[in-house]
Amino acid sequence: MWRKLSSFPLKGVDEKLREHIRLVIEATNLLSDLIAGCKDKNWAVVGWVAEKIAMVEREADDVKRKVEVGLYSGIIFVGLKEDFLRLAEAVDDIADKAKDAARVLATREPTKEEMGILFECSPDITKMIAGTVGIVERLRDAVAMVDRDANGALKIAHEVEKMEEGLDEQKLKLIKHLTANEGRLSTLSYLQMRDFIFQLDMVADAAEAASDVLTSMIVKAGA
Repeated sequence: MWRKLSSFPLKGVDEKLREHIRLVIEATNLLSDLIAGCKDKNWAVVGWVAEKIAMVEREADDVKRKVEVGLYSGIIFVGLKEDFLRLAEAVDDIADKAKDAARVLATREPTKEEMGILFECSPDITKMIAGTVGIVERLRDAVAMVDRDANGALKIAHEVEKMEEGLDEQKLKLIKHLTANEGRLSTLSYLQMRDFIFQLDMVADAAEAASDVLTSMIVKAGA
C-alpha cells in the first residue's frame, strides 16, 4: 500500500517506520520487567528498568525525527505526508506513555504489603501489562501487513480497538480493587498506584489512536 501512497518507496521512510515501532515495542515490553521487579520488591531493578524505558523512548524519538526528514524530502502528496507524520507521532506516543507509567511507579517505594494489593485483583496488574504489550504488538502486525495485505491490516487495526476496550475493563476492576483497599495504603501509595494504572491505560489508548490513523490511511488509499 505504501507504493499506492507515493511515487516511489518513500526513500526508506517505511524502513524507519518499522524501526520506530520496533523500539516502541521494546519500551512497552520492558513494563513486564518493571512490574516483575515490583513483585520481587527489588526497587533497584524497578529504577533500572524505568531508566531503560526512558532511554529506548529517546532512541524512538531520534528515529521519528529521521522519519520526519524523509517525509520532507520524499515525493508524496502533501495530505499523505501529514498522514504518515500523524502515524509516526501516534506510535511515538506509545513509548512516551510507557516511559511516564514507569517513572510513576519508580518515583517512590511502597511497602511490600501495599504493592501486593496490585497483584490480588483478578485480573491483576500483570494481566493488564500483558494485554498492553499485546495490543502494541498487534499494532506492529497491522503496520507490517499494510504493504502486502491492506485488508488484513485493516482487520487487525479493528482488533486493536476491541483489545483496548477489554483493557478498559481491566483498568476499572483494578481501580475498584485499589479503592476498596484504600485503608491499607498510605495516601501517597494510593495515588502512586492509581496514577500508574491510569498511565498504563494511556499506553493502550495511544495504540488505539495509532490504529485509527492507520485505518484512515488504508481507507484513504482505497484499500
